Amino acid sequence: MTALSLCFEAWCWYQQKALRIQLQQRKVVLRKSSAFLLWWHSHTVQQCTSHEQRQVATVLGRRALLRRVFILRWRRYNCNERRIRKLIIGFTGRSAHISHGNYLARHAITSATKRNAIGQWREWIASASRWDKAGVLMCKLMKTRFLQQWISHIHLINKFRVAEEQSISKQIYLAAIIKGAEEKNKINATAAQQDREDSYAMQKQRLATEKLHKIAWKHRAQKAERAANNHIKLSVQREERAKRIASEKEDRASSFCAAWEAIEHRHIQQQLHGTRAWLDASSSKSHLSKAFKRIKREFFQPPTPRSMDREAKLKSLTSIVLIKMEAVLFQEGIVMEHFVRQYDGDSSGFLSHKEFKSLLRDLPISLSPEQVRVVINSLDVDNDGYLGLEELEEALHDVHLYNGVSASPWRMYIDPAQDVMCYHNLASGELVFEHHMHDTKLMEITRSNFVAEAQLEAINHIRRERAVAWARVKEDYASVVLARMYRSFKSRKEQGRLMWKIQARQQKSQAELYALFARRLQCWWRVVCAQKCFIARLRHHVEVVPDLVERRLYFSKQS
Repeated sequence: MTALSLCFEAWCWYQQKALRIQLQQRKVVLRKSSAFLLWWHSHTVQQCTSHEQRQVATVLGRRALLRRVFILRWRRYNCNERRIRKLIIGFTGRSAHISHGNYLARHAITSATKRNAIGQWREWIASASRWDKAGVLMCKLMKTRFLQQWISHIHLINKFRVAEEQSISKQIYLAAIIKGAEEKNKINATAAQQDREDSYAMQKQRLATEKLHKIAWKHRAQKAERAANNHIKLSVQREERAKRIASEKEDRASSFCAAWEAIEHRHIQQQLHGTRAWLDASSSKSHLSKAFKRIKREFFQPPTPRSMDREAKLKSLTSIVLIKMEAVLFQEGIVMEHFVRQYDGDSSGFLSHKEFKSLLRDLPISLSPEQVRVVINSLDVDNDGYLGLEELEEALHDVHLYNGVSASPWRMYIDPAQDVMCYHNLASGELVFEHHMHDTKLMEITRSNFVAEAQLEAINHIRRERAVAWARVKEDYASVVLARMYRSFKSRKEQGRLMWKIQARQQKSQAELYALFARRLQCWWRVVCAQKCFIARLRHHVEVVPDLVERRLYFSKQS
C-alpha cells in the first residue's frame, strides 16, 4: 500500500504539472491571437486610409488635369472665335448659324468634362464603400474567430476543472482505501501482538505441565514447527513477490520509456521534415516574407520613446546572462533543472546567492560585483535569498518574448561591449552584429525560427500524448492490482468458509465418537451392576455347598 500511495502521489504531481503547462500554453496562444487581432485591425485601418488618400489624390489630380484641358480649350476657342468673327464680318447672313454652332460645341465640351468628373466620383464612392464593407466584414470575421477561440478556451477550462474534480474524487477514494488498509494493518498488528502474548502464556503453561502432558507437548511442538515453517515460507514468498512486482514495474517503465522515446524521435523528425519541405515549397513564401520583414524591422528599428521598454529589455544584463545560460544548455544538451542541480550543493532545489555567483563565474561572461548584485536582485523576485527553478523559468519566458523564439538557437540583444544590436547563435556561439548583418543571414534566422517552433510544438504534443498514455498504463496497473487484491480477499474468505466447514465436520465426527464411547461405557456399567445384583440375589436364595473331595461347589435352593 505504501508503494501504491507513492505512485499515486507521483501521478497527481505529474498531472498538476501537465495541467499547469497546458494552461501556460493556452495563455501564450491567447496572447498571440490578441496581438494578431490588434495588428490586423491596425493594418486594415491603415490600408483603408491609404487607399482613400490615393483615391482622393487620383480624383483631385484628374479634376486638375480636366480643368487645365478645359482652360486651354477655352482659350483656343476664344482665339478661334475672334478669328471667325473677323472672317465672317462680310457674311452677316450666316453669323447666327456660326454663333449657334459655337455655343453647341462649347456646351458639348463642358457637358463631357462634367460627365467624366461625375463618373470618376461615382467610381471613387463605390470603391470607398466596398473597402468599408470589406473592413466591416473582416472585423466581424475576426470577432467571430476570437469568440470561437474564447469559447474553445472556456470549454478547455471546463474540461480541466472536470478532470481536476475527478482527480480529487480519485484522491479521496484512494485516501479512504489507504486509510481502511492502515486500519486493517493496525487490527492485524494488535491481533498479532495478542497472538504473541497468548503463545507466550501457552509456552509458560506448557513448561509448567511438561511432565504431565508429554504427548500433548510433542503434538503442539510439531504444530508450532509447521506454523513457523509456513510463516518462513510465506515471508520468502512475499519477498519474492515484492521483488517480482518491482522488477515488473521497472521493466514496464523502461519499455514504456524506450517505446515513447522512439515514437517521440520519429514524430519530431516527421514534423521537422514536413516543416523543411513546407519552407522549400512555394506556398510558404508569403509567410516567410512576412516573418523576414518583421525580424528585419525589429532588428534595424531605431530606439524611440515608444520602444523604451524593448530597448531596456535588450540592454538588460539579466537577459544577457540568461542568454549565456541558454547557450550552455544548448551546447551541453541539458535542461534548466539539470543545470541548476549541478550547482545545488545542499540538494535543496534552490540556488543561494553564493551558488548562483559560482554559476555566473562558469559562464562565458565577465561581470563586476555591482553587476552581479543587480542581476541577482532582478532575478530574486520574492527577496528570500534563494533563486528557484520557477523564477529562472519566468525570467527565461520574458527573454523569449523580447529576445527571440524559445526553441530557436538565435537570440537578439544589444552587445554591452560595442553597444550595437546583434544576433547570437546559442548552439555554435556565432555573433552577427548590426553592421555585418545581411538579408541572407536574416532569412536563415527566419527559417531556423520556423523549424524551432515546429520542433517545440511537436515535442509538447508528443509529451502530452506520452503523459496521457502513462496515466492510462498506471490506471490499468492499478485496476490489475485492485483485481488481484479482490481475488486474494475472496480466496481468503472462501478458505475461511471451507475451514469452518472442515472444523464443523471434525466436531461432528468427534461428537459421534464421544457418543459411541459414552454408549459403550454405559453398557459396561449396566453389565457390572447386573452382575452385582445377580450375585446378591443368588447369595440370598441359593446355598453354596463345597465338595472338598472333588473340589466343586453345589448350589442348593433354600426352602
